[in-house]
Amino acid sequence: MNAARVDEVVGEFVNLKKRGVNLLGLCPFHNEKTPSFTVSPAKGIYKCFGCGKAGNSVNFIMDHESLSYPEALRYLADKYNIEIEETVLAKEEIEQKTERDSLYILMSAAQKYYSERLHEDEEGKTIALTYLKERALTPKTIEGFQLGWSSLGRDDFSQWAIKNGYNREYLVKTGMSFETEQGSLFDRFRERIMFPIHNIAGKIVGFGGRILRSNAKEAKYINSPETDIYNKSKILYGLFQARKAIRQRDEALLVEGYMDVLALHQAGIEHAVASSGTSLTDDQLRLVKRFTDNITFLFDGDAAGQKAALRAIDMALELELNVKMLLLPADHDPDSFVKAYDIEYVEQYFKDHSQNFIAFRIGLLPEDVLRDPIKKSEIVREMLNSVVLIKDIIKRNLYLREISKLLDFDEKVLNDELRRMAASKFKKDNKAPDLTLAEPQVISQEQAIRSQATAVNQEKQLLKVLLLYGSRMYTDDMTSAQFIYRETSGMEWENDHCRILFERYREATEQENNLADVNFLIHDQPEEMRRFVYDVITERYQLSPGWEKFLRRTVVSPDANYKEEVKSAIGYLKFTKISKIVEENQKGVALLETDEAIDELFMLQQVLLNMRKQLAVELGIG
Repeated sequence: MNAARVDEVVGEFVNLKKRGVNLLGLCPFHNEKTPSFTVSPAKGIYKCFGCGKAGNSVNFIMDHESLSYPEALRYLADKYNIEIEETVLAKEEIEQKTERDSLYILMSAAQKYYSERLHEDEEGKTIALTYLKERALTPKTIEGFQLGWSSLGRDDFSQWAIKNGYNREYLVKTGMSFETEQGSLFDRFRERIMFPIHNIAGKIVGFGGRILRSNAKEAKYINSPETDIYNKSKILYGLFQARKAIRQRDEALLVEGYMDVLALHQAGIEHAVASSGTSLTDDQLRLVKRFTDNITFLFDGDAAGQKAALRAIDMALELELNVKMLLLPADHDPDSFVKAYDIEYVEQYFKDHSQNFIAFRIGLLPEDVLRDPIKKSEIVREMLNSVVLIKDIIKRNLYLREISKLLDFDEKVLNDELRRMAASKFKKDNKAPDLTLAEPQVISQEQAIRSQATAVNQEKQLLKVLLLYGSRMYTDDMTSAQFIYRETSGMEWENDHCRILFERYREATEQENNLADVNFLIHDQPEEMRRFVYDVITERYQLSPGWEKFLRRTVVSPDANYKEEVKSAIGYLKFTKISKIVEENQKGVALLETDEAIDELFMLQQVLLNMRKQLAVELGIG
């Protein structure tokens, strides 16, 4: 746990950017365009303010990779080269194995099987390995991408899997085998080069298969079907191998096929990925955005490639990606291009010929279109439909200037039309839903709910300062935790989570455990409790450094001013609790039957009001 820094672990999957003392990125657990996923290295936690997901480095691996707690620990131990001594799985661990785990295990076994067929079977060596060598793929590339070969036999893999104890149910569920009405199994992949498809964590979720016979009646490429672990629209081929290079270059290169990815990686262009087996989707682009905001599309120059490129542009702009387009010479695809030239020339060509999407679209137009006013106006409107998707005003204006310059069009007219389009789009995107007015509530009930909500918020604030600063000294002989417990002795809690955590913290204090570690308190608590704690201690917003210039003075952070934070949290909670008692006493006067009882209540009320007034003065709200 000490070695597995949350920013390093999460950073393997999410593109994080510095935001004050924290890091910010797009949440990997739900689709979002504006980053709300916050990582706090100092606290060792993450928190999404969009979907509510929260936890530490182990929780992240568990949720992201669908692993059990022990499996997540093994994952991190392997990442940080920490040896774990274990001889056999415990009964509890075996019971935690899910169907998804079984599917992953089967797919991994299938990859090893196909790789062995490629290198050990005579058929694999003479047909498949020879073909791969003819395509100039090196042993390092073949091994790195775990390529394989499916033999000619119609049930070779299925029989091997059954013989080695793999469940026939999972063979069918992964799509590796078909089952006939008579119960026989047949292989989906036969006589094909096998391309394992990895998810972002490196687990094999599916396969692509390329047939080598030129006269075959079957499709040239086939893919695994959709399964519980393989969603084609959410997978990019090669992303697992490319993610580090994408981060280093701060750019992703999107191509069309498996062989394109292999050839580019082998040539040293390791930030290439492909959307093989499906048309490009929003989810695939969101995967890219987790690692970089910059994407270059490298499509074929034919009509189909151009159509795919134009569709991809708008999708990427909608997700606030910076888009460039790249066309190769007409007689080349990425595979042939990197084989024809050395890497220095290829890199320079890519750099010199990458275009913004405006220049790319204009470059595709025939001359007669540019001479025809009607056709030219239609093209301008299509381009503005793309530009209006860009949220950054400066980028919008730069693209408008580009259209004006390249198409010789009045920039003011373009700007007016774009503003009209933007207004129309805003109204469409923000159409108010039909609302049904709720029944009016009784005022006293509203006050009670509001009062309770305020009390719970103050309890959360006190819990926050306890968790963050409890182990720090409040006085020379008293910790902040001891001071908090002294000041809140006998208090009744509105929120059960707060009450439980205060009790656990007190027990830990008495046992002299390490109180600074929040994870110590919640390591054995349910997901609901963990999420509650991370929600309490995570700040969504931070004060911008610009405020210090505006105020012309140094702004002291809560961490540096923790004693005031402790004092303030206790004061506001007391003020809220006293106010609630005062309200209840006022309502209870009418229920009293004797003058003595009423006098006694009034005396108590006067004491409470004086206490509240004093607290208000101390808190600066009186």
